[in-house]
Amino acid sequence: MKQDYHLIGNSEVVRGPKKFKRRFTRQKRRLLFYSIILIIFFSLLYLFFINAPNYDLILIKGQSRKDKYGVELNKYVLDGVYSIGYEGNINKKIDEWNLYAPPCPNLHPVHYPESISNPVCEESSLQFVNYNNNGGRGLPYSIKLDSISNQLKNWKSWEKKNKDSEGPLYKEQKFENLFNGEYHPYDYGYDDSDTSKIDDEEYYKSVVNSRMDKVPDPRRRRLFSFILFNTEFNILDAYLSEYYEIFDYFVIYECNTTFSGIPKPYYFTRALLETNRYDRFKDKLIPLPLENIIDEDNGRGKAFPKEHIARRLLIEKGLRAVHARHGDIYIHGDLDEFPKAHVLYRMKKCGGWEYLQMGIGGGPKSFKDTNVKSYLVDKTMDVKVDELGNYLVDYDREVSLGFLSWFHEYSFEVVRDHTIGTFAHPDVAIFDARRSLGQLNERYNKRPENEDKTKRENYDMLLDPDFDPYQGYTYTDNTNDRRTGKGYLGEEMRNNTLLSVEDLNLKQKTLFWSSGWHLSTFLPTLDLIYNKISSYSHFDCYVYFPKFLSKMLLKYRINRHAYIFGSFKPLDDNYIILPKSYKKGYDYNFSYLHWKELIQNNATDTEFKNEIDMLIHEIPSHIWQNPICYSYMIDRNFGFDKKVWWEVVQKDKWSSIQFKDLDSSIIDSLLPQSINGTFKKEFIETLKSDENI
Repeated sequence: MKQDYHLIGNSEVVRGPKKFKRRFTRQKRRLLFYSIILIIFFSLLYLFFINAPNYDLILIKGQSRKDKYGVELNKYVLDGVYSIGYEGNINKKIDEWNLYAPPCPNLHPVHYPESISNPVCEESSLQFVNYNNNGGRGLPYSIKLDSISNQLKNWKSWEKKNKDSEGPLYKEQKFENLFNGEYHPYDYGYDDSDTSKIDDEEYYKSVVNSRMDKVPDPRRRRLFSFILFNTEFNILDAYLSEYYEIFDYFVIYECNTTFSGIPKPYYFTRALLETNRYDRFKDKLIPLPLENIIDEDNGRGKAFPKEHIARRLLIEKGLRAVHARHGDIYIHGDLDEFPKAHVLYRMKKCGGWEYLQMGIGGGPKSFKDTNVKSYLVDKTMDVKVDELGNYLVDYDREVSLGFLSWFHEYSFEVVRDHTIGTFAHPDVAIFDARRSLGQLNERYNKRPENEDKTKRENYDMLLDPDFDPYQGYTYTDNTNDRRTGKGYLGEEMRNNTLLSVEDLNLKQKTLFWSSGWHLSTFLPTLDLIYNKISSYSHFDCYVYFPKFLSKMLLKYRINRHAYIFGSFKPLDDNYIILPKSYKKGYDYNFSYLHWKELIQNNATDTEFKNEIDMLIHEIPSHIWQNPICYSYMIDRNFGFDKKVWWEVVQKDKWSSIQFKDLDSSIIDSLLPQSINGTFKKEFIETLKSDENI
């Protein structure tokens, strides 16, 4: 029986059945469903079969390469490591890799002015986040620094007056009291003479070969960088240039797979051993290529266990490679986490901040002279461990201090939150030989529950060939991420500040204020960005899409200024403040009295406001000094709608090009528009004169 169909709202209009339209709609839905199934099928096929790498291997082996102090820089490649080839081809050279980006012409270390590299410590200061001031968004605390020589005298004076005192118990103090402008006692553990008349080569040779229970002169302490590397050569170029004069060694970890499990070559190790790309930095570079052996799911996927073990091994093996000694400072982070150079210099050269991490401090006792034992060997000492395997010995106030950094995405034009740094990395800690040797501490940062006062016989542990002087910085089981062993969990150095801004505030974590930049996804081309995110521990949200769809999604997010994962909500816009003068750079003033006045007046003066604004919107020195090389970090249109320099210069000229020889119109096309006025004029003058600032 034929049925009529009436349009709702109009009883006079009658329509017959639209069988063809209904049938077409059903077919369209069915076609869409099967299309999705086919896309998923071919994506999985591509992921697991077509995209499977060639597993032919090549042996990468380094010759002995000791620096002038006796440190073996090729310690971890002397026996050789096996690597897959570039794009699965063991005969390919690195510059034949289809994602290869050349280094900046005339790549060289940044040379910092004396005012930054040699601060007058007696007059200087360091700034820390003040959570009581608008949740950390307001002006920071500022602590007075001093020369380490003066700090050593201050400690002796305090100790003489407080020999029987329990001390300040830093862990029990209110957070704001740690920044009250008073002297905060800290024991460097050093009671020897000033070594300033001994030349560097002689002095550091002796340190490298010294016993672990001998404390070196803290005035000549060293600073190390332990970083993870994937494939980001352009970021590594900038990192090494920015910090070469500051760090004593860079230990650079890379794995034979990404954290997401995709096999990859040892890019950095091969570049270091087979090319001249890093010859200007080579005397401080220690490659650490390690094979991934972790294949477990911790409930958040298989990537995070790989990452945790990588960080743990990097810190342990890094400390061994550099011959760390008591009081040395080490920083751990990802390659794209850039601390500010002026903060690093003040932290390395000046004293007066160490109590914030180490608490009361102290040094190791000599196994030769005193009644000292190691709980790592003497089990009668019965030192307890927590549920993670950490020995419960009160060595520090905080596991680490974080650098509260501005989280930039894609370029310095985009920031996660323009009102506050939202990323508390990298992290810094002071190497403690007491922990390394398994010695108990004499003073405490909180009241001890049970104090071991057992007397023991003398025994020189360091004469035992089976005793490992770095055992306290190792973990006994690195075969899994379940933390079933005992010892030092290096990843906790990072986890200590791996928190939201709200939780950092809630837990009152000690952070250097406006002290760095997170250069997240600062890569010149879409192909390099895709390659990078495919290695992330949280890559899973892209893994089931074919590459072309993932790249479309990435470009959409970038154009929208949305974060690379999760919500599509745009991040905040950011404006960059360049130095007024290219030749002079930023004008800093970290005088303690200056900052005291600034904070008391709440930076209401125009000059103070401009100073704070500059410290929030400055960018790394190597970037603003090389605006052609890093145009895409200043203007995100470069690499997408505008060409980067190596897309303009022919490949056979990459290694020999001098930007001064380019036509002025080409130079203009390679410079971001924000490079103008006096800054641009001085940049061009410097470029044409071959002068390095």
